[in-house]
Amino acid sequence: MYSLIKRASDIIFSILGILLTAPLVIVSIILLLLSGETAPVYRSYRVGRNGELFRMYKLRTMKRSKPTSSPLTAYNDNRISFFGRFLRFSKIDELPQFFNILNGDLSFVGHRPMLPEVFLYYPKEVRNKLGKIRPGVTGIGSIVFRDETSLFKGVKGSYEVFYRDQIAPVKGELELWYIKNKGFRVDFKILRFTVVAVLYGQVKSIEKRFENLPSTEIESI
Repeated sequence: MYSLIKRASDIIFSILGILLTAPLVIVSIILLLLSGETAPVYRSYRVGRNGELFRMYKLRTMKRSKPTSSPLTAYNDNRISFFGRFLRFSKIDELPQFFNILNGDLSFVGHRPMLPEVFLYYPKEVRNKLGKIRPGVTGIGSIVFRDETSLFKGVKGSYEVFYRDQIAPVKGELELWYIKNKGFRVDFKILRFTVVAVLYGQVKSIEKRFENLPSTEIESI
């Protein structure tokens, strides 16, 4: 019953979201075009339910003229355009994902869909469990790691190694916690605190907001 109602809610509210945010998305696309960007909508393959790849939609925030071999976004990454920083901070770049929700690729709440390369940083057991549910636009991991790139500040070695050894274990436990505790009450709280995180940059004392939440501490560099 939970899955059916959640999917029905996803369809209804994604349609409303598309209609309500269309003017903002259109204006953002026009501004990106005026800035010289010829492909303002970015499509990136992400790992979805049952391990299947799907194309996730975002507004483009990075300059295509500066490619990199890393799947991770660095702290103060110089590939991010001036307008792109605003789109990322405000989360306006995520608005096209209402179409992914309508298509059934995403839900409003779940674990954040990852690039295939990043997905492999997680242990096989975690990947198997994450693959059983539909990813989400937001989730407990998205709230805790609201500004994930800031964790790379001061990292002298490989970002990929730091992510695999420090971030992935913590984030993986958080996403497994969601799978174990998912329900309407938890989903609503995650949506509510996502709004708080977007407006204020973070949610203080997150461990006190959700029962039995795993540790969110990242080891010092």
